[in-house]
Amino acid sequence: MRDPMNIVTHSYEFMHHRRISRVLVAAVIAFAIGWIGLCSDKINIDIEENADTTTTSNKISDKINIEKSTSETAKNNLLFQLPLCKPLNLTAVQEGIICLPKCDPSVADEGSLHPNEKINLTVQTNRDKYPGEYGKYRIHFPEEEIYLHVDGREYKKGGEAMHPRSVTERLFRRVIAKLFRAGVLDPTKNIINTGSWIGDNALPWAMMLEQLTTKPGKVIAVDPSPMYVNNMVNTAHLNLIGNVCTHVTVYSAKTGIVFTSTTEHMGVNLGLKRGEKQINMITLDSENITNLALLHIDVEGHESELLTGAMDLIKTSRPVIVTEGVSGLTDSNDKKVAEILRSLDYVHESSEIPEICGWNKSCRNHIWWPDQDMKDSAMKVIGNDLSRSEIVPWVSSELL
Repeated sequence: MRDPMNIVTHSYEFMHHRRISRVLVAAVIAFAIGWIGLCSDKINIDIEENADTTTTSNKISDKINIEKSTSETAKNNLLFQLPLCKPLNLTAVQEGIICLPKCDPSVADEGSLHPNEKINLTVQTNRDKYPGEYGKYRIHFPEEEIYLHVDGREYKKGGEAMHPRSVTERLFRRVIAKLFRAGVLDPTKNIINTGSWIGDNALPWAMMLEQLTTKPGKVIAVDPSPMYVNNMVNTAHLNLIGNVCTHVTVYSAKTGIVFTSTTEHMGVNLGLKRGEKQINMITLDSENITNLALLHIDVEGHESELLTGAMDLIKTSRPVIVTEGVSGLTDSNDKKVAEILRSLDYVHESSEIPEICGWNKSCRNHIWWPDQDMKDSAMKVIGNDLSRSEIVPWVSSELL
């Protein structure tokens, strides 16, 4: 087991927050090769760890750089160990949804960790810089009111990138949490999180549902990257989460196979090695999911195709649907999404979340309500959040 105080430098470049894996899917299916979504966030993580404060910086246009430094270990804190569970090793040809059994570890991972050890991270776009201090192994998600353990000793697992997500798109997180706590959304029903990346939404939601009811719904986390899904599975096991399901796939308007390009760029996007790889493409209706409370769609321009393949599910479950798009839904793809959902009698007016949801400052999360009655009930709970006069930044360490 690597000593966390040894100096180690890693560099990873991958798309996240609406997870490049989905940008790839949009590129392959919607526009062939080369399309990059308005709301995608390209991440470059340069990490240098030392007992002394150290930082690295590499400003690149349209990338996010995380400058990282460690604070002194809290000497007098009680130590804890991470549970050790057998990995599932999911692949790109995973057949069907797999619901994870709650990890029942027979042993604990080696080493003892300090629960209050901190890490300083700066999320930086080409326009803005968001410094923050986070728990290194125990991340507080303030809106979901949960603590998520991550194995911060092995950065290749992606735990490092999870830290700033706890306060990224924080107003969106607050809105969803309020709706479940108020009972507007039923915590015993299921959530589908498409474009789940490493589980930065799926895992806090799953833990929150477990807190709200003894019979929590499942959170179905879907992503085309087996690397990211396996990463999420590992983190779910570390936190003994028992209501997460996964599927390595692409939801679209029809069933088929998506072949990735042999270019390095597209291989990195999917978390795959160079060379031609295949990913199953299916309709959401073919999953036969029922009792759905929330459908969260984050697929970077592939929304209309996904919705076309989910018409039966939407008609039967009538979930609240959240999509990403530009402010005012003026993009051509946003107009297709609006046309589909309005044809199903969904209501959206005054339901744009006033918060930047990516490096593009026009990016917004949009809530679609199955009927006016639910919207009216929801506005009693989140009306003040949606009527804010100022736009909330993408990362918010403090949010009143």
